[in-house]
Amino acid sequence: MLLSLVILAAIVAVSAQALRRHISLRHIPAAGHGGIFSSYITSLRFTINAESVLYDGYKKYKGRIFKVAQMDRWIAFASGDALLENLRTAPEHVLSMEAAMVDLLQSDYTLGEEIRRDAYHVGVIRHILSKNLAVILPEILDEMVSATDDLIRTNLSKDIWVPIRATETFSKIVCRATNRAFIGLPLCRDEEYCSVNLQFTNHVVFGTVFTGMFPSFLKPVAGQIWSKVYGLQERLLRTIRPIISERRHHIQEYGPSYPDKPNDMLSWLMDAATPGHCQTDESLAVRMLNVNFLALHTTSSTFVHALYHLASKPTYINILREELIDNLGPNRLRSANDWVSDKLEKCWKLDSFFKESQRLNGMGAMSLPRKVMVPFTFSDGTVLPPGIIVAAAPTATHRDESLYNNAAEFDGLRFSKTRENLVMQGKSDKIEEERLRLTSTHNYLSFGGGRHACPGRFFASTILKSMMAHVILNYDVKLESGQRPADEWYGPMCMPSRKAKVLFKALE
Repeated sequence: MLLSLVILAAIVAVSAQALRRHISLRHIPAAGHGGIFSSYITSLRFTINAESVLYDGYKKYKGRIFKVAQMDRWIAFASGDALLENLRTAPEHVLSMEAAMVDLLQSDYTLGEEIRRDAYHVGVIRHILSKNLAVILPEILDEMVSATDDLIRTNLSKDIWVPIRATETFSKIVCRATNRAFIGLPLCRDEEYCSVNLQFTNHVVFGTVFTGMFPSFLKPVAGQIWSKVYGLQERLLRTIRPIISERRHHIQEYGPSYPDKPNDMLSWLMDAATPGHCQTDESLAVRMLNVNFLALHTTSSTFVHALYHLASKPTYINILREELIDNLGPNRLRSANDWVSDKLEKCWKLDSFFKESQRLNGMGAMSLPRKVMVPFTFSDGTVLPPGIIVAAAPTATHRDESLYNNAAEFDGLRFSKTRENLVMQGKSDKIEEERLRLTSTHNYLSFGGGRHACPGRFFASTILKSMMAHVILNYDVKLESGQRPADEWYGPMCMPSRKAKVLFKALE
């Protein structure tokens, strides 16, 4: 009898939710099934093949708002220049990115509840990290070289190609290099410290997909089953608590600007923490996990996506190597002293190669997510009610032939050709304007845009270009099969193959 009542209650709850979500957006056309119950078929298809669902919707409703069913909601998608500009420029209190990310990442279960209550660490990344980038860069580069030597070079033999599991290896390299700036030596090389941060990153990515598969009334149960936040927090605390205690002791004894105070993320978080709970050891541990998630997932995935393109298209290796030598000189970037960051910015072909890789193999099928906070009217008259999440569809946009010639083909020099043509035409003053056009939120959606462009994008870009430059100048790479490994899709999130291996050979 009790079981029957539970089943009946579940059916009623699902039916009520289905009816509510159907009514709220009944005026918006659907990609896939749009019925009250048939839409769940599309929600399952979206979980398995989000890229295809969104591409179909984009082709059918380009320039309009369309909706796609999820297990617990509809998500609206904007397409076309005018609607994307509306999405990009609306103020936070009208279309909120922070509220959208809380919902989409299932943050109470994946990131920890306090991240929803106070996201002060985002301001630390956006302002303090960016301001200190030039100062901390030499240490980051030094650690990147050291980590690459430890994890790749020491495994190589002269003139022999050695397979390296790319995702696993470069996730560790990025973790070490990033945490040289986040917590410094020697902890950035500690295996347990790095392992916890990498596990947390995977916990967030897969927890988002897992929890998102359940209707709203089951999310608390699913979230509690999945959530490992506090277990990982305790593990991280065992490694960083002595450092926190030591720094607090110095602050109490010598003041907040004590001599030789470390200029790293942990210090910035301690300084910026909101008085009260946010200043506890436990809260700082959760913040360190979260800033690592923001830095590691995007950076390592973006790099491996590009590495797979490079290894599957070896003609680009010599092209990029020649450009790097022309701009940086003949050294191999074996130490921090070899680097001149402003010269790396002149490597247009390397920059283009990454942009093209992100165009075809980005972080997923959604970008620019916003939650509607008050009724919002788009420029075409479409009205979205509060509570709805609206986003852009980057994979569909990036494969639009009206925006990109041969859009389905990888052209690593696609973006640099335009800049070089402007120089040849004597229009050097237009280069920055063209760069901004090519990376605008209208047709290039990899880093978001508007007030909420990725806060750590300059930090990530520096690490990505530096790491690729180091690889190109010190190694040859190829794929045994010659074919780029297929991406792995989890709902709307795209990741490079976690199992594929790249063959490495050290240069003389």
